[in-house]
Amino acid sequence: MKTMEKAQIQQYRWKLESRREDAVRLLGRLASETRALDVDSPQDSGDESTGSLAKESLFRQTSQRRHMVRMIERALRRIADGTYGICVACAGDIPRKRLEALPWTDCCLRCQEIAEREIESEPSPQASRTDIPWKRAG
Repeated sequence: MKTMEKAQIQQYRWKLESRREDAVRLLGRLASETRALDVDSPQDSGDESTGSLAKESLFRQTSQRRHMVRMIERALRRIADGTYGICVACAGDIPRKRLEALPWTDCCLRCQEIAEREIESEPSPQASRTDIPWKRAG
């Protein structure tokens, strides 16, 4: 923010660094759990199914944490270059309440809502597959 004080920016930096450390620690635990699942050899198809679900859950959690770490690192770079608190889409100030809730955010709520509406209106890859006329075999 153009009017944000250095002390306030420092608080956001500390909050972001703390969140990044937590996320990196969790990534380490998730990696350990994934390795442990890889070592276990399932006995039957039920065990295989349970193992697959567990791996999928760990993969999803890992992906989400990695994304969060990237967002946090981008926010820390914005702090370093003096653009923290400024919306990357409209160059307006991001309200402090939003930064308190999501210190890694890079856009104001209005621009975020616009971006989300655009994503929701895009056709999904699955939708295009249903349009393909399939021939019956034989």
